[in-house]
Formats: sequence, structure tokens, C-alpha cells
Amino acid sequence: MPKIIPVPDADAYLVAIFDFALTFDGYKLNGDEDTGFQNCAEIANNAKDVWYETRNLPDSLHDLRSCLFFEQRRYRHSDGTLFGSDDIKYLVALVGRIREVSGGFVELQSTIPGSNLDFDQGED
Repeated sequence: MPKIIPVPDADAYLVAIFDFALTFDGYKLNGDEDTGFQNCAEIANNAKDVWYETRNLPDSLHDLRSCLFFEQRRYRHSDGTLFGSDDIKYLVALVGRIREVSGGFVELQSTIPGSNLDFDQGED
């Protein structure tokens, strides 16, 4: 049975958003070893360009999670120097749209080390 995890609130700390991003392996889920990176990059870069022009985001949960995953990887490999306030707004918009499309919960879809985090689902 798949593990279901909550989507963070849009006002969550950046570290929580990036931890959540790694619960979806955008490379593996968008192709094989040879095509996964390029396919994920294409989805993410196209969506980001559209968002900056129109503030519209994809309707597909798969594409939204691919975008968030790729932005986490982009940040990771840039040492954080490529992120400004507009980039943060984009991340917040992605998380909000993922929450909206998914109903607030998604399937854990990653084998990336550290991605199987214990998310607090608000159960007392």
C-alpha cells in the first residue's frame, strides 16, 4: 500500500517545502537514466516560463510535483544564489496548487535518500 503524506501549507518554511519536493523523484518518474533529467527539466522550465509570463500553473499533479522537485534540485546545485523573492513566490504557488489539485495529500513517490520523512499528518 502506498504511503500517503500531507502537502505542506503554502506558508511553510522553505526547508519543509524542499523536503516535500524530494518525496517525488522527478528524474525517475519522467523517464529512464538517459531521459529522466531532460524530460523533468523540460516540464519544469516550460512551466516556470509560463508562470512568470501569466501566473498560470499546470493542472497535472505529476507536472506540478515534477516542477517542485526540479526547483529543489536547481536550488541545491546553485548554492541558493539563483533564488530571489520571485522564485520563492513561484515555489509557494506550486505548493498551493499541489495542495489544491491533490486535496492536501499525495503519494510518496521517491527512493531518494532522506525523502521518506516522517510527516506530521496532524493526528493526535
